[in-house]
Parts: sequence; C-alpha cells; structure tokens
Amino acid sequence: MQMEIAAMGMSSCLGPLITACAASRAGISRVRESREFRYFPDEDNAPLPLRTCAIPVSTFGFSAAGRLVAILGGTLEDFQSRLKSEDLGTNTALFLALPDPLEREFPMRAELMEDSPRRIEALGQFVLRQTFENLGMAWQGMKGRFFVGGQVAFARSLQAAQAALESRSAGACLVMAVDSLLSPPTLSRLVRERRVKTDDFPVGFIPGEVGVAMLLRPASGSRREGSASPVFIRQVYVSEPPASKQAEGRALAFCVERVLQPQSGPAPEEPLLVSDHNGEQRRASEWGSLQVHLHAAHSDWKLENAWFPAIGFGETGAASGAVGACVAARGLERGYARSRSALVLNTSEDGARAAILLNRLQPGGRS
Repeated sequence: MQMEIAAMGMSSCLGPLITACAASRAGISRVRESREFRYFPDEDNAPLPLRTCAIPVSTFGFSAAGRLVAILGGTLEDFQSRLKSEDLGTNTALFLALPDPLEREFPMRAELMEDSPRRIEALGQFVLRQTFENLGMAWQGMKGRFFVGGQVAFARSLQAAQAALESRSAGACLVMAVDSLLSPPTLSRLVRERRVKTDDFPVGFIPGEVGVAMLLRPASGSRREGSASPVFIRQVYVSEPPASKQAEGRALAFCVERVLQPQSGPAPEEPLLVSDHNGEQRRASEWGSLQVHLHAAHSDWKLENAWFPAIGFGETGAASGAVGACVAARGLERGYARSRSALVLNTSEDGARAAILLNRLQPGGRS
C-alpha cells in the first residue's frame, strides 16, 4: 500500500520544515562551535570547542531525555502549524523512532540496562508524555509504538505504519523521529572513538540533532485543487544484520532493488538518491561501492543526482531517515528533485540497511 504524506513538521539547526529543506537544498550549513562541550586534541592540554549542528536556543542546557523532549516539542509546534484539527482522530496510530538510551549513555535505573524492550518503552513514554504536557496537548489517538535501530529506525517505523494502514487497524499514522548526538557523554565517546570531525581528525562527521513528524494516510490517488502534487511513500525495505555488516554496498543495493521490484511495466526511471553518507570513511567506501552495483544493474542511470542531508543537518542518528524523507518529499513536491521519485538510503552501525522509495502524483492521477 502506498502512503500519502498529508503533513510534515521539523525542528532542526536549519529551522522548521520549509526553511530547513530550502536551506539544505541551497547548501547552507549552520555548523558552529559548541557552547556546551570541549575536547582535548592529541598531544595538547588546551581544550577546544567541538563543531556541531545544534538547534539554536531551544535545546541549550538540556541533556539526555530532556533534550529529546525539547526537540520533539519544537517539531510538533511546526507540525501543528500546517495541520487541520480533523486530520488527527482517535483512529490515528503513533510511531516514534528514537535512540537506544543505553547507546546514548542516558541515566537510567540499573534494571533497565539489561532489559532493552523496557528501557525503550520507558524512554518513549517519558518523551511523549512530557512533550504533550509541555505543549498543553492531550493525545487522543492510539497508543504509541517505539522503534530503535540506529539509522534504520525510521524505516522500521514506516514499515509498521504501512502494516497498520493495510490492515485498517488505523485510519492514519503519525510517524515521528527524534535524536540528538549532542549530550556531553555521547560527544565524549564519539571523540574517543575518533568518529567526529575535528581539527586533528578531518575524516568524520559533524554531530547534529533533529526532530521530524509526518502524518501518513492511505493513498487516495487524487489531487485536491490548488494543492501541491501529493507525495507518496511507495515502498520500504529493511535488511537486517548481521548479513550486511561489511561496507561493500551489496546489501544497500539489494534494498534498492527490493523497493523498485514491485513497479510493473518498463524499467524504472532513475530516482533522486538521498544518502545518509556523513563523511566517515566507511560510509564513503560503501557509497562508492553502491554506485558500482547500481550502474551494473541499471546501465542507463547516470548516478549524478544525489543529495547528502548530513552536510546541512549533521549526523542525526535515528532521525536521519526521517530527515532524508522530508528533504526528498519537499524536492518532489516543489519539482526541483529532477526526478519523479526518490530513494532514501540508510545504513546502521549494526549492519542493517534500508531503502525508502517516494514518488509524486503525476498529471492524470498516476503515481
């Protein structure tokens, strides 16, 4: 089943949804020296500020789960600004992709450290409850479900939303994602592991933070007069670890073929590629290998149309797939994607890979 994107919202270093996607399209970046964290370069006792992509003002001074609450609050404020009240009903299911608090070194009770399902549920419930309380909102829809799994967490939440709509157990789905790599314990670990970009280690990523909200409903196949061309999530596929642990592009190419496979008729038109490549050497190697596999499978593809949201938003972890989907959806909706479809590609540290296929409605109601 195709899912129509009915509304979106975002909170990011580049601003709310429309501003952020336009800034990303223009190549604008808000990389700044952190006011909250300093690191010690090799063989130097003088600490230096780390460069990050932090959300201005609203997250300053917050850490751990409190920072996620601040981000999600800004996300829902932007989301509500373009939503009609009747679009959210009691038959709306809620899905939230978020980081594993153990991996982010959030403070937690000892018994939760060995119980993954309970700690994910505890974090998700706290973040939702506190966010809605801060905004004065009362959620009237169905009970929320929570998803982790690194960069493929959002793809997993989309799969669950698609299943809910297909089974008609929900009339609409609010799918959200939130993550921040800017809490001091997380930044300390990333510096120790030499994964972030610093003056003495240029091969790495810029840590970031973001929140995304997306309302999905069954595709109607029609276009409302005066509205932008609807954008649909057509297919989602996630390959699970450990089969894809090596960064050789084969597993990601397999995900691409799986989401393209249901299309009937002539060979698929070359899509816009939206990658979560963030500057790390492993990601660069996998991206290059993916080009080889895709060209072998689709010799007519030029593979010149690719976007990398991490340039503007930084590395956003569990929310990176959601950022890619928003950027792709806006590009398709506004017509500057140079294609009628887009592939959002995600690679998780545990070896999982994901591909999300989006397309826009064509004249005459074709998608």
